[in-house]
Amino acid sequence: MTHQEYKLSYPVDTVIWNGKKIIRKDDDLIDRNLDILQECGIDEVMLAGYTDVESADFDMSNETERIGEKLRSRGMRAAQHHGLAASFAPLEESQEETIKKLIASVRYTANLNADVLVLHSGRIDRHFNTVKEYLQVYSDQVEHHGIAEVLKRNADNLHQAGEEAKRLGVRIAMENLDRFEPFADMELLPQLIKLADSDAVGYCLDSGHAHCCDVSVSEWIKIMGDKLFTTHFHDNRGSQGRNVTPGEFIPSSGIDEHLPPGFGTIPWIDVIKTLRKINYKNTVNFESGPWPDMPEKEGYQTAIKFWRTCEYLTTQKGD
Repeated sequence: MTHQEYKLSYPVDTVIWNGKKIIRKDDDLIDRNLDILQECGIDEVMLAGYTDVESADFDMSNETERIGEKLRSRGMRAAQHHGLAASFAPLEESQEETIKKLIASVRYTANLNADVLVLHSGRIDRHFNTVKEYLQVYSDQVEHHGIAEVLKRNADNLHQAGEEAKRLGVRIAMENLDRFEPFADMELLPQLIKLADSDAVGYCLDSGHAHCCDVSVSEWIKIMGDKLFTTHFHDNRGSQGRNVTPGEFIPSSGIDEHLPPGFGTIPWIDVIKTLRKINYKNTVNFESGPWPDMPEKEGYQTAIKFWRTCEYLTTQKGD
C-alpha cells in the first residue's frame, strides 16, 4: 500500500537572545546546519526570533530578506517563522504600536520565504524577565478588565494582522500552550481563533505542550481541523505526576522536554492517523533535533527514519 509521506522541517537557529538583545548567529554555523539538513533530504526549516518586542543589533527587515535569499539560493525555504510577537498591550493603553509590531512580524515572515507565522496567544507587549512576572501582569489585566474583554482585544489585534497576512500570502498560527500560558488551552484558544474571524488566523499544534499537560494530541488535531496550519512536534514523558489542574498555570520546566519523537510516550501512530483523518497536507515541523549520542547527520537520518516508519505502520492492516 502506498502512503503519504509528509514534508518534514527542523529548526535552524539564525538569531539568538543573549539576555540583552537579539543577535545574529555566525553565518558559518548557519550554513553548516543547512548543509547537514540538505544532505538528509530536508529542504524546509523552522526559523525563530525575528520580533520587534525586543531590541536587536541589526536591521530586522534587511536581515530577514538576507536569510530568505540564503534559503532560496539553496533551493530551500522556511516552513514557518516562530515570531514570538506580542498579541496585545495592556488594555488601558493604545493597541496601535502592538498591531504595528504584529504586522511587522508578518512581513518578516514573508521576507524569510515562510508561509506561516507562529505566535503565542495572550503575550503582552512588554519585556519580562520571567514567565511568573508575565503571568502576574496578565492576571492583573484579567482582574481589571475581565477575561472576555482581554480575549476580544487579542482577537481584534490578530484580525488586523490577519488582513496583512492575507495580502502577503502568509498565515498566522496560534500555538497551544495548554497549562503554560494564557488563551492557549482547549477552552479558550478555539474562542480566540473564532473571534479573530480571519481565514489567515489558525493553529500551530505543539504536541509536547499538550502531552505533558495530560491533554490528547489527537483531540487537539480534531479541534484544529482545517485550520491546523503547522506543527511543533516533539516528545516527552507526560506530566510525570505534576499537578495539571484545569484552569491553573504550571511551569514547563522539567516536563516540556523537547525530545525527538520516539523518546517519550506520545502515541505517534495515533497522531499520524488523526492527521490523515483531517486531511492535513502541510509540512510536519519538528521542534526537536536529531537523535542524541550520534554524529549529527546520522542523528537526523535516524530521526527521519523513525518518523517514516511510523507513517508506514499507520497503513498496515489491523491498525
